[in-house]
Amino acid sequence: MTAIEIGPLVLGWDRFAALAGIAAFLFAAEVIARIARQPDLSPWAGRAVLWGLIGARLGHVAQFPKVFLAEPWTVFAVWQGGFSPVGAALAVAVVSGLALRRGLSPVPAFGALWLGMVVWLALVLDLSDRPPVPAPQMQFAMLDGTVFDFAARADKPLVVNLWATWCPPCRRELPMLAELAQAHTDVTFLLASQGEDADIVRSYLQRNGISAAHVALDPPGALARHYGTIGLPVTLFLDKQGMLAHVHVGEISRALLLRQITALAR
Repeated sequence: MTAIEIGPLVLGWDRFAALAGIAAFLFAAEVIARIARQPDLSPWAGRAVLWGLIGARLGHVAQFPKVFLAEPWTVFAVWQGGFSPVGAALAVAVVSGLALRRGLSPVPAFGALWLGMVVWLALVLDLSDRPPVPAPQMQFAMLDGTVFDFAARADKPLVVNLWATWCPPCRRELPMLAELAQAHTDVTFLLASQGEDADIVRSYLQRNGISAAHVALDPPGALARHYGTIGLPVTLFLDKQGMLAHVHVGEISRALLLRQITALAR
């Protein structure tokens, strides 16, 4: 499982793990504050979460200065993902250090923090322990009339994006994906339309001036079934051997896409 559905909301497993860890930390801090009669514990926990998230985002932004200087408004596009664990840890350390100087009791505070970390790590390790997923032995018709054969693909990393014309976040990220597909010849891109026929996809691309060079047609959603994904968009990163290396559920940013491409090339 790469994602989890909560009503109409689809969360990637990594984001779900982070939210579950934060929820466990806040809950534990509130319970311990009441049992141990530590009124400063709950406010500290709230500040730690707030500044931890800010630090995590700023740490990610600092890793890709050129990307964010060119598109500064994307700093606030947190729904695309992009958080630095190191930035979060530094921010939480600063907030906690200041709170300790003001008299916060360290044992209950770090007990709550430890519980949150345990929940997060348990879910993250559950994801990492799952068996590797190989590339499917399938062929897909490309919009330009050619055929993409997974078995005969080039010996280089592969980025597969599952999208549809009716999906708003898909429409937002597609021009950027098509642009990077043209620029990064060291990586193969496959922009696989899900559940739509060639006329609908071609008409949409022409209206919006998007290149059809890397667009594939997957009317039955075979790729989504093979990889067990839910929701759209989903971006899959495969290494040179065709093994699934990473899954990003939801809209992806330029910075995250470039980071994963760099990781695949190592």
